[in-house]
Amino acid sequence: AVHRLEAWQAEDGSWDGDGFSRRCGRIGATTCAGAGSAAHDVGLSALALLAFLGDGHTSDQGSYRDVVARALLWLRDAQDPDSGLIGARSSRDFLYDHALATLALCEAYYFSGSPRLQRPAQRAVNVILQARNPYGAWRYDLPPVGDSDTSVTGWMVFALASAREAGLDGDFDAAFAGALSFLDEVSDPASGRVGYSALGELSARTPANEHFPRENNEAMTAVGLLCRIFLGQKPDQHPLLAKHAELVRSKPPVWDPAGHSTDMYAWYYGTYALYQMGKPWWSTWEKALRAAVVESQRKDGDERGSWDPVCAWGASGGRVYSTALMTLTLEVYFRYGRVLGAR
Repeated sequence: AVHRLEAWQAEDGSWDGDGFSRRCGRIGATTCAGAGSAAHDVGLSALALLAFLGDGHTSDQGSYRDVVARALLWLRDAQDPDSGLIGARSSRDFLYDHALATLALCEAYYFSGSPRLQRPAQRAVNVILQARNPYGAWRYDLPPVGDSDTSVTGWMVFALASAREAGLDGDFDAAFAGALSFLDEVSDPASGRVGYSALGELSARTPANEHFPRENNEAMTAVGLLCRIFLGQKPDQHPLLAKHAELVRSKPPVWDPAGHSTDMYAWYYGTYALYQMGKPWWSTWEKALRAAVVESQRKDGDERGSWDPVCAWGASGGRVYSTALMTLTLEVYFRYGRVLGAR
């Protein structure tokens, strides 16, 4: 999969969401199948970069040192010199892209310790801290206007957790306390469901993906569960984690493009969360994951090694999104150790 992502990287170090236009002539027209939106090139490039980092490649070591180095340089150049924002405000949800880019920079800095990455990573972290609602979490606005949602908050939490591990500066305790306070507000103690922006609310949809049933996954519950784990909560002290895990496990991955049940975003978070939780939740999920993800990887033509973007957010991210996200999902075994300890 990383070999396929390498083939799609543009000369400037980015990944092009709207059809790999810079490389299509070289690789072939079929490679353009499954294009996403150009508005999210920053986020897509960050996801692809994270896939390389998760496979053990950095700008200093590994078989794809040049790929990583060029991607990092592109992200640094995409950062506004005044505000620290990575990328333009070219979509309503531009903070998604910034969060992913920040996570990639922080992880790269953690692995390399390069002074060239410290300042852009720190400035990106500062933007995240500025975007948080006072005493709360995050959504789409910078400066914040009081709205929060679990999806954006999840990426922000992981970016800040990586920043803290990398030794960057910030009032992380306040940010994490605000995130947990919001998650408590939208978590149903009876069912274990974590809502999108309100109690009991299922995942968001747009007119472009409304035909993907929300009830077929528990994406927000998986996000909330993983956030709680990374922020220090443990099942023996917080029984709600087990309820989250049971609900996520009840809707395992199923590769079903015709039935519009494929949701790679939900699978990514569910995989990371249940791997952390361990038995009995992980064993059930892992079996379904292997059937859904490993067996669906393309084994033919120019798309060999990739995944078709037939999931709920495939129209926005395209084949780069689906391939990077599924690569990250399969890297769960070695990307993070079990925070809770093996079970």
